[in-house]
Amino acid sequence: MKKILVLFLLLIACAFGAFVISGRARGGEGVGTGSSADRRQLEQISLKFMEDLRFKDFQHAASYHSTEDRKKVNIPQLIEQWFAVKPETLDIMRYEIQRVDVDSTGNRGRVKLKTVIKILNANEIKEPEMMLYYFKDPAEGWIMELESSLR
Repeated sequence: MKKILVLFLLLIACAFGAFVISGRARGGEGVGTGSSADRRQLEQISLKFMEDLRFKDFQHAASYHSTEDRKKVNIPQLIEQWFAVKPETLDIMRYEIQRVDVDSTGNRGRVKLKTVIKILNANEIKEPEMMLYYFKDPAEGWIMELESSLR
């Protein structure tokens, strides 16, 4: 019985080691890319941002940008550039986070999302992917680089 338990624990340790190594080989997508708190925070910010876009709350969607850039950011124009449709004809039906990465310094992050959108006037459904980029500001915390994210 003890031999089986030891063998089982050894297999679990090997599997975990392979998971960590394979994550780092893929460019750091696995365990060890930034703290889990940073990754969770980026995930939450990204989901809130997508919810703001879904409900067309462009003023709040701009709030994820730095304080100085919030006044000049034009979310509807950026949405039109990204999705190639006017915001009023865009229905964001679903979105999900596929990956969250934080660089080795813990100061830059990115979140890959997959969205399902419907273009209302064409009755067309698309599934674009998007990447949101962030940097960590000492005063404001995680700040989205909206313009680079939506281009």
